[in-house]
Amino acid sequence: MIHIRPFRSVILVAAFAAGAVSAQGKRGLNYNNATWANYFQGYPQVTWGYNWGWPSNGLASSFEFVPMLWGVPSGADPDWVTVASAASHVLGYNEPDLGSQANIIPSVAAAGWQMYFDALPANVQLGAPAVTNSGYGVLPYQGLGWLDSFLADCTGCKIDFVPVHWYDNASVTTFQNYLIECHTRAQGKPIWVTEFMLQDSEANQIAFLEAVMP
Repeated sequence: MIHIRPFRSVILVAAFAAGAVSAQGKRGLNYNNATWANYFQGYPQVTWGYNWGWPSNGLASSFEFVPMLWGVPSGADPDWVTVASAASHVLGYNEPDLGSQANIIPSVAAAGWQMYFDALPANVQLGAPAVTNSGYGVLPYQGLGWLDSFLADCTGCKIDFVPVHWYDNASVTTFQNYLIECHTRAQGKPIWVTEFMLQDSEANQIAFLEAVMP
């Protein structure tokens, strides 16, 4: 099952294009219960994980843990700086274009980025805020439209890769075209697909995954 929301126990996600966590395998896990995630030890395609925050809360050391700053903190956050500075990759805000998630306007997100991300060591790879596929980027503060505004407001910000989310009842081709559009709108940066789900029957979900995971 690939329906990724914080109440799920463990989900396969993926990092696509150059800049993935490991040359051995690009697939990752997001999880609330690390015990479930750790069952994937020994599968070489699965090399990393995240839990919408930090610390890893028991993720096995054979996986790379990727911490996330879920939203803009209200003040100084030394714990984040300590954990993120020691990581190889970090993830930005979770669905800032969605009212029920991080819910941040692009200008505020950009100011927060300059404070909490740009100050990290140069060797830490920074993943941009992960937007939804709401409105397919047509609306200015949803989906890829939000990402466009954020990138315009965050001129000079260090961003190494761009996570994106996709939930829809659509074809494999539609999903593929969305990722191509994401790559273009992300100014050619590598794309990580950190949440995705075909919202259809279980049989159709299986067929969809068999087509897109390779």
